[in-house]
Amino acid sequence: MKRKTIFFLFLFALLVVSSNAVFAQNNDESTYGWHNVEAGENLFRISRHYFLKEADIMEINEGLTAENLKAGQRIKIPLTVRNKTLLVTDEKVKPVNNHKPSSPANTATKKSYAKNKHLNIAMFLPLCYDRVSELDFTNFNINEKRKKGYKSLEYITFYEGARIALDRLEKDGYNVSLYVYDVGEDNVDDMKHTLNRKEMKDMDMLIPLVFRKPFDVCSEYAQQRKIPVVNPMSPNLSILNNNYVFKMQPSAATDVETVMRYIRSHYSTPNITLIHSNTAEEKPIVTYYKQLFESSDIPWTIIDYNKYAARITEKVVKSRENIVISLVRKSNDTPDEAYISTLLSKLNDKKDCNITLFGSYDWLSINSIDFSLLQRLNFHFLLSYLNDYSNANFVDFVKDYRYHFKGEPDKIYASLGYDIISYFVPALIDCGDSFMDNPNTTKANKMINPFYFERRDENSGYQNKRTIIYNISDYKIISVGR
Repeated sequence: MKRKTIFFLFLFALLVVSSNAVFAQNNDESTYGWHNVEAGENLFRISRHYFLKEADIMEINEGLTAENLKAGQRIKIPLTVRNKTLLVTDEKVKPVNNHKPSSPANTATKKSYAKNKHLNIAMFLPLCYDRVSELDFTNFNINEKRKKGYKSLEYITFYEGARIALDRLEKDGYNVSLYVYDVGEDNVDDMKHTLNRKEMKDMDMLIPLVFRKPFDVCSEYAQQRKIPVVNPMSPNLSILNNNYVFKMQPSAATDVETVMRYIRSHYSTPNITLIHSNTAEEKPIVTYYKQLFESSDIPWTIIDYNKYAARITEKVVKSRENIVISLVRKSNDTPDEAYISTLLSKLNDKKDCNITLFGSYDWLSINSIDFSLLQRLNFHFLLSYLNDYSNANFVDFVKDYRYHFKGEPDKIYASLGYDIISYFVPALIDCGDSFMDNPNTTKANKMINPFYFERRDENSGYQNKRTIIYNISDYKIISVGR
């Protein structure tokens, strides 16, 4: 067991949503009221307070998003029968710092935290201590490491990234004890045995980097203890079966939403061709794309490559901005090299057409792929994590990683471990009891990739909805949107 202790003294006062709002007009024709945004509020909390969806508020406040909402803003609130009593009838819009006398309709509910809060966090990693003897350092190099697949080194970088976050949080005054346990990635008995340790009753958060069955055991324990449990890697929505789960990897549905949002905001005359191979994995994604296509005014075509391979560029036209989205993969979830070569060749034949291609990041690992074609076809891909050296926060992280661990971070585990600790420690300590109702915070400004959490209802867990779109531009990979 490794333990990291940091000292913390922190005073924090949290303002939950108040009724600092007034009607736009003092007459029966009012359709909206005003809300003055207080420190600590966010769009999710405000929308729930007024019995609305976030989209309802954003619709009548041009340019407003959950990300750009700030304390001191005055925003419109759609007036409904359910929220009418929460809005103060007054012809004059009150300044942000003017509060009306207390009444059932407009009393600000405040909850204060003045704690010397110490967090205990349990991290469960498949470190495989019992297989350390298999390591051979006689002629050790990175290629040999890949060939042999040393299990004892596979997940250690997740812990290393978390350690860097803890070192930084110490300087900001936070107090955390991190407990690290060696638990087999698919070993239910290991997980049960570890959860029975006496110190577990004092844990404030659990981070299991394990497969589904041991994760379910950990998830059930977290629900019983009423503490958050973070799943770093699974994209599966079915793990959100209790309201204490936080799923860090965006789902396939989130990726679809991100692509469609990007297309709407970046293209004025889009024309979409979606290519699939009718696999069980692709079917729900194709169905969701089709639903979004049908609710928009964008021309679209869906093509089954197995049936109509010769027609994949049939709907690519000169007069519009052509978006080609490829879902095709091999059955073992690796890139289909023959298909990709064929697709790139056919699209390249349309030299007089404006084309943007959405594919998979792992296409870049195929040596036979002509990189200039990806450049010419404006290649885009989605990924939740990438070693993006154009990201200043990632570069700072790499410098610390090199200093502490004398090497380079891996593609995902190190930075993900860093971001999870960087996010959850300040959020849990600063927000106290309100965190589980409102987990979105702007405290962690040094994160590599920020999180944004949503859940279906109060009985389900939260999923991170932030996925990143990258583009090949000037033979470089750059982040272009979320």
